[in-house]
Amino acid sequence: MRSPDWLDVRQNEGVSMANYAIMRCKKLTGMGSVASALQHCYRERETPNADAERTPENHCSVSQSADEAMGKLRELLPEKRRKDAVLAVEYVMTASPEWWNEATPRQQAEFFARSEQWLENKYGKDRVVAAVVHRDEATPHLSAFVVPLTQDGRLSAKEFIGGRSKMRDDQSTYAESVKKLGLERGIEGSRATHQTVQHYYESINRGTRSQVSISPEALEPRVLRKGIFTKDVEDQAAIAKRLSQAVNDGFAGTVAMASQSAQNAKRARELQKTMDSQQKRLQSVTEPFKGLSREQMTEILMMAQRFKQQNQEKEKQQRIEREKQRQTRSRGMGGMSR
Repeated sequence: MRSPDWLDVRQNEGVSMANYAIMRCKKLTGMGSVASALQHCYRERETPNADAERTPENHCSVSQSADEAMGKLRELLPEKRRKDAVLAVEYVMTASPEWWNEATPRQQAEFFARSEQWLENKYGKDRVVAAVVHRDEATPHLSAFVVPLTQDGRLSAKEFIGGRSKMRDDQSTYAESVKKLGLERGIEGSRATHQTVQHYYESINRGTRSQVSISPEALEPRVLRKGIFTKDVEDQAAIAKRLSQAVNDGFAGTVAMASQSAQNAKRARELQKTMDSQQKRLQSVTEPFKGLSREQMTEILMMAQRFKQQNQEKEKQQRIEREKQRQTRSRGMGGMSR
């Protein structure tokens, strides 16, 4: 964004910043909403924010069109479901603009592969009905659509992304999955919404401003509308609003960088607390082993492993039993309807 001629902006260069993994998701409840979002994703409808000349650089996996993705979605949807049930969850997964400027083609490909793998691990591979790499917008990103179908055949977005705690965990595990590529978790606890993410990074890209000054010409009232015999000009309130906006824009980068510095300091404090907590937990775990021989510790660990396997087998049998009960209830309801 170019500053007006009358606005003197001086910039400090050489400010380094962290590269973040960015993920957001959106619930889609109606078939029309899902179809519309998929058409946008596959560029089957007008997309003003996309560069048509770069659209051929996009890459589709899983499904090659909105119709194909809708077909896979319909196959997964249970016949009996609530009218307001979430049919699909749309994900956008990307990284800081600076990372894309420095990442090699191989790193970028690995980012998209790891992002898609994270979704498959969370929902199941067959639940991912669309995954498209968009390179025709300002920042490359992965757009993906998943069906929030549980293992027992229920639509339940709540079980996957319900509540702030689960969303925070998702942000953490996703960042961990791409950490190898030099990316960190996003700004935890930030009030910034998805709509402001791009503006936030644009502000940072402007750099910090050591000075913003206004020329005398900027104080002159501007003509808003000119007629044959009359003209409307700015009043004092309009002038003040215009100049305030210009100053805010000039310092936007400085404010964004200050916010990021504060977040980094907060993260350092939180990491120290986490480390202290982990050390205490480690001490509580190792304390019972003090005074034991290596053979005795090995025997205890083997016993713990057997207990773990027994618990896993018990949970497996319980899941099988619940599935049998569900099928029995379904057959019973089918007989009643006849």
